[in-house]
Formats: sequence, C-alpha cells, structure tokens
Amino acid sequence: MRLFLSLFAATFILLMHTYVCMEIIGGREATPHSRPYMAFITTGDIACDGTLIDWSWVLTAAHCPIDHSTTIKLGVHSLSTEDPYEQNFKVLKWYTHCFNAKTLDNDIQLVQLSHKARLSKTVNPLQLPTTFWDVKPGTICEVAGWGRTSNDDVYHPSDKLMEVFLPAISREKCAAITKTLKVITKNMMCTLDATGGKGPCSGDSGGPLICQGEIRGVVSAGPRYCGDRYLPNIYALLTKYHLKWIKRQIKKKSE
Repeated sequence: MRLFLSLFAATFILLMHTYVCMEIIGGREATPHSRPYMAFITTGDIACDGTLIDWSWVLTAAHCPIDHSTTIKLGVHSLSTEDPYEQNFKVLKWYTHCFNAKTLDNDIQLVQLSHKARLSKTVNPLQLPTTFWDVKPGTICEVAGWGRTSNDDVYHPSDKLMEVFLPAISREKCAAITKTLKVITKNMMCTLDATGGKGPCSGDSGGPLICQGEIRGVVSAGPRYCGDRYLPNIYALLTKYHLKWIKRQIKKKSE
C-alpha cells in the first residue's frame, strides 16, 4: 500500500509499502549485533523497524501497522539465517501519541512486547535522551534497517541489517524544500544527502535516528526515489513531551 501526500505530490510518499516500510539506500552492512536495540517488526506482508527502549517495550512509527498478529524479532542480523541470539515476540498492547495520519505529525508508537526480553550483548535497550535540543545542521546521524538497497528492486528487502550516515539539515531548510509536498512541524527533523544516493527508503519506517550517540527521532517519511539529493528524509523528533508520555505509559503498565 503506497500512501501519497497528494495527487500532485507523487514524488514524495509516506514510507509504507505493500512489503516493507523503509530501507537503506547507499549504506553498508552493519557489523552483526553491533546495534542490539534494533527490532524487526512484521504485520502480514508489511515490515517496519523499531527500537528496544526497555525490557518489554519497543518504539516505532505510528504509521506502522500493529495488531495482535504482529511479530517482533530482537537479536537478529540476517533474516534468512537461524540465529542463536534471536528472540521472538508477539504484541500485548500498542499506543500512539496524538498521531495525525494525514500530516504524519507525532509519528510515534509505543509497543508492549508479549514478555520481557532477555538482555545480553546482542539484545539491549537503547537509552532514551535526557536532554532535548534541535540537532545542529551538518551533524552526521545514523539510520539502520533491513530492506531494499536499490530503487530498482522494489520487492526484496535486504537479508542483512544495513546502516547509513546522513547529515541533518535545519527544520527551516527542510520546510522550504518540501513546502508544496509536506508540512514540517516542530515535532519533526530532517536529513539530506546533498551528494545523492544515500538514505532510508520504503522499509525502514519506525527505526531510530541516532545523532551524537543519542536517539533523536523515528524514521517517518521520505522521497519516492530513495536517496534523492534534492528531497529530504523526515523523522518524528523525540521531544520532552514525547518522552514524558513514553515514561508515563511504561510506568503505568508496569504497576
């Protein structure tokens, strides 16, 4: 299922397709298990990524479909190879926070796993940020995910976890570029590879955006032609209000 922002904005789509949500273009294979917080999420034939943030909680994008048929894998690197470190989960509950499906504002979803993860070197939560700041333009940020590594290969996700490094751009520059295609709110941030050929694509939705060692956002949307040098990738920005909501939900469900 492709979701278009408008009939006249066909070059800029929400990153949720029939088979995958977002994937990595122009990146490289991650060192196996170097990102122990990564979660692979599947609901029917749609896949997304997520971030383990607590023993039994995963953060992902609100536009990623979650229901009781959803499965979540932790501790996995290759999707086709049986991994002794792999842990599999169903979903107990899921929550979104003021999500606007039309604009993708607040594109954040919290998913409660069916049971607690067994923590180890290969399965370990990523700590949530303790300070809140707009990422300085030019800061190199990281995105990782499984999926399509070429714009020509629509239906085949990558077997291995891939990663890519991208420079952040200001919200003002992002808004100026996308003004006829997408509204950029204060709850969003953007990256843009001006050289072209690098970026997340249809299959990485919900994965973490990591800047200077901290998770700053969640992969949300991007250009139809992945790695377009003129159109940015968009992320839900983790604000102090989102973090208060996340902590409140976790505490409430743990009591």
